[in-house]
Amino acid sequence: MIGLEVPRWLDALVGMQLGAGLFLGGAALLGWFILHVGGPSVDRAEAQLAREQAGAERYGWLPGADTDGTLATAGYQCFGHRGDLRLIMVGEHLGRRIRMAEFLYLTREKLPSTSVNHLIAIELPVRLPDLVVSREVLFDPMYRFDAESGVFNEKYTVACDNQRFCSAMVHPRMMEWLLAHELNFRISGSLLVTYSPTPWTVRQALATLPVLSGIADLIPRFVLEDFGQAIR
Repeated sequence: MIGLEVPRWLDALVGMQLGAGLFLGGAALLGWFILHVGGPSVDRAEAQLAREQAGAERYGWLPGADTDGTLATAGYQCFGHRGDLRLIMVGEHLGRRIRMAEFLYLTREKLPSTSVNHLIAIELPVRLPDLVVSREVLFDPMYRFDAESGVFNEKYTVACDNQRFCSAMVHPRMMEWLLAHELNFRISGSLLVTYSPTPWTVRQALATLPVLSGIADLIPRFVLEDFGQAIR
């Protein structure tokens, strides 16, 4: 038998074709998997979210607009990103005007993706100094305030630009309420707003609003009078 020596260029060409075939086959298999497995899962998740966001009108929450831009500003302050509001709802809770919306912004950590978060806010009668009370690490440049309760300081970080305002807001009854209910909130202008990195749902709004309203109830009257500014 006569042995035939295969040219190196032909051997390399065959290898390249085999590699390309494996790559294209893998890509086709991945595409099939996404289309037949991932696609239906995404559809089911979107359908479930639509059901959880339905029925807001039963509670008097109707589509609205952030005409003065205060909710969008609060979203930027809460999440540290410029973003857009979606699914804006307005209404009342226990006699107070409320605003709610999803807050979307683009992240570019590895691949561009959209982060979907939500805001739930109670409108205050006056504008107050900025204040944030959070169970998470804060990168906000505002002044850090240490409350008189060590237990509270272990659970929450408080930041604002006015130490006297912090002291007046974070009083013993406020700390007791927050320790019992565990909620991040921020005062942004005339809004008392809570925020979370999840889509907005009716159920979550129903659970959050009583806690947020309790915070509003615990703001001392003298705070509104001494630190408040008229809403323009």
